[in-house]
Amino acid sequence: MTFLLAQISDTHVVAPGHDGELYVDNNARLRLAVERLLAETVTPGAVLLTGDLTDLGTYEEMAIVAELLAPLTMPVFVVPGNHDLRSSLRTAFGMPWAADDNMSWVVDAGPITVLGLDTLAADQIDADGEVNHGGELDDTRAQWLDEALAATAGRPTVIAMHHPPFTTGIGWMDQTGLDDRTRFADIVGAHPHVTRIFCGHLHRSITTTIAGVLCSTGLSTIHQVELNLAPDARPQVVCDPPGYQLHMFDGNCWVTHTRHFDTGRAVIDPGWA
Repeated sequence: MTFLLAQISDTHVVAPGHDGELYVDNNARLRLAVERLLAETVTPGAVLLTGDLTDLGTYEEMAIVAELLAPLTMPVFVVPGNHDLRSSLRTAFGMPWAADDNMSWVVDAGPITVLGLDTLAADQIDADGEVNHGGELDDTRAQWLDEALAATAGRPTVIAMHHPPFTTGIGWMDQTGLDDRTRFADIVGAHPHVTRIFCGHLHRSITTTIAGVLCSTGLSTIHQVELNLAPDARPQVVCDPPGYQLHMFDGNCWVTHTRHFDTGRAVIDPGWA
């Protein structure tokens, strides 16, 4: 039996009166993503959101996220991103969080187990009220990850996380990637039943391997990060078509499809028999 897991990422939902830089209507884009997802010819068995659900992490923004996702009829799993606050995420979504300061979780979905890893910095908000946008795998969460994976042995398991555990080559984004990538890879390598790793944060679809496991970042429903691999490149984003990804598992291997939406282009039937 084929299982379909949809991945939506980096939606950056805002509350009315948001005065930040918005290049598109963030909230409308999530609404369109949900509508398009429900129109898929094969309905996903679950939907995974890989962080940055909100732009400022407020309770109001998180409530709007929950409202926009409400039409989804399948299970919805969320991991925190650096623009989300643990406290507001906890009030809006009832995941089986590991602890107040470790919002990781483990759930079964069809033939797979999904392990959501909280990669937010332990001191996400510093003494001056500034947000630390980097990713962190501290001793507590590294131990939790290792033990949680050991407990899922025997079932195909995927890891969902916000910060990618690899260097992408987009320097200004890599500065806020996961800090201890070697330790993460060592843990994954010790558990051969890990079959995929799904990440967010990059606003761009990127693929690599970690300890022999396929690891990818999902594109955003809003703007994308401009592809510029020059070491000194300035931060840039581009309003490429938004999208989400559909990850198809047949019991042995994964196949990933990218669905673009809101392109302004209709589907064309060329009339081929």
